[in-house]
Amino acid sequence: MPEANVNDRASVERLYPREEFERDAGENARAKATVQRGILIVSAVAADGRFGAERASRHVGEEDPEGDTVFLAPFSTQASAPLQQGDAYGGPVETGDALESASRKADDYRAFIDRLVEAAKTARFKSAVGRNDERLKGFHGG
Repeated sequence: MPEANVNDRASVERLYPREEFERDAGENARAKATVQRGILIVSAVAADGRFGAERASRHVGEEDPEGDTVFLAPFSTQASAPLQQGDAYGGPVETGDALESASRKADDYRAFIDRLVEAAKTARFKSAVGRNDERLKGFHGG
């Protein structure tokens, strides 16, 4: 399982590079998307700051009520900002410039990495099931 460290931003960025963020945010922005793509935090932060996470996807209606993992899906903050309704034939017209768009994407990525680090720090996972765990006692169907 890939790991990163909440105390080392570069390790988190290597775990989820900007190119993957932009691709996933673009896929997630599609109006008819039924699957969200992102990153799944699969382990709590250790004392030294390490945590496990991996790329993942899940159905838009899927949840994890047991709290076994934390899924984060990226979205562009202004997916349609560079387009505005134009005069000619009612079609969209590109506005803004490429430099502004690149800057906005960089800001979105930095904000998502901040959100990922914060989610890893605050995630609460259930303890591992052990041999004499109370959760294993009693009738379990059959």
